[in-house]
This record gives sequence, structure tokens and C-alpha cells, in this order.
Amino acid sequence: MRDAYIRFFAEGYISKENFFDFGLKETIYSPYDKAEIEWNHLKNRIYGNQKVFIRGFGRDASGTHLFQAFYKKLLNNYNVEKGSTNNKEPAKLIKSLTGYSKTQSSKFESIRNYQISHVFGRTKNVFAFTAPWNIVYMPKMLDPFTGHEAKGEMIDEYTLLFQQQSYYRFEKLIDEFNEIMISSDFKEKMNEVLYSFNLNETSLHTTKKQKSLLKQRHNSNFQDESDHAKL
Repeated sequence: MRDAYIRFFAEGYISKENFFDFGLKETIYSPYDKAEIEWNHLKNRIYGNQKVFIRGFGRDASGTHLFQAFYKKLLNNYNVEKGSTNNKEPAKLIKSLTGYSKTQSSKFESIRNYQISHVFGRTKNVFAFTAPWNIVYMPKMLDPFTGHEAKGEMIDEYTLLFQQQSYYRFEKLIDEFNEIMISSDFKEKMNEVLYSFNLNETSLHTTKKQKSLLKQRHNSNFQDESDHAKL
């Protein structure tokens, strides 16, 4: 198979290993102490029926109401909102925790050619979308190795290193996330809520396609990170 990334590194401009090392070294994380405080605040807001955010679901975010209804039943939280843009809330958070900003500001140190990335994805999971352990600044040139459209063994290799490094940095916080996701009570409640979302529940104003997508997104957003925890 012809792989453009492999062909690029074969030219000898820079080795794959050096490129990967650069990407990992230049990733900007929240300081652990600040991340821990913010993670605890997030959990308190979720369980306390306070405002929290997820990324919009479906074309033009038309299916977001499904996840909002899901969280009302699962967590008794009636204040789950869609971020006004895909990364507005994560951007505000990573800026305040790291002191770096992609825009000019007298309060923050400016950075350029970095982008915000969710290390583990899970952007429809209310525990993960604005979790400080899940949000980083990374060099834009590494986007091809973490974007959802990228495929191949080299992508898998970098993604593993990227996520592994993040896990080592925030092990305790990610383990807490894992414990929530695999809790028998939490999983039982999730299954009950999903079962209640039958196709004829017209109050949700939902199409069959949206229901099918909800099930798919649920499966991908509510897995724990135990595979990374074992590395």
C-alpha cells in the first residue's frame, strides 16, 4: 500500500522517531495540581445538576437533545449544554490552566501553530469533554497523526504513544474516570436509560437514524481507558 507518511519519512528529511519525539515533547499539558482541582470541580458540577458541556451530536448538532435527555435520566442533570463551538469550552479551560493562549492577550503567553486536541476523544461524554486530563495543546504539524480521518499503522503507533504519555501524567485522574465508567451501578443505570429510549418515544423527536447513531456514539464515548492504564 502506498502511504504518503511513510514515503515522506523515507526521503530522510527527519526520522519518524525524531518527529514523534518532537510531537510528544512539545505537547502542552495542564499542571497536575490545577488539573486535579478542575477535575473535582467538573465531577461536582455533573452530580450537582450544574452547567456542564458536551460537543454537539449529529449534523448541525441536530441530535444533541438525545444526549441531553440521556444525561437527565442517567445523572439527573438538566443543565448539560452543547458548547457554542466545538472547542470553545475546552479552549477556555486549557488557556486558564496552562497560561497559554492562541490569541493575543495581556493575561496569557501567546502561542502559535498549536491546536487543541482531545487526547482520548469521548467528546459526547460529559465527564470527558472538558476534563483537564483529556485536553492539550499540540503542534499543528502533528494533526495528521491524531485526526479522526488519518489511518494506518504509523497513526496507531503515534496515537498509542500520545495517549500513553497522557495517562502516565494523569494516571490517578484517568483511573477515577475509569472507575466511574466501569462501576456496576453506573453501567446498569446506563443500560436502563438506553432501553427506555425506544423508537416510538415521540417526546424525544428522534429519527431511527439518530437512535442508531446514539447507540454507536454511546459505545465509543463510554468505554473506560483501561487498555491505556495497563501500559
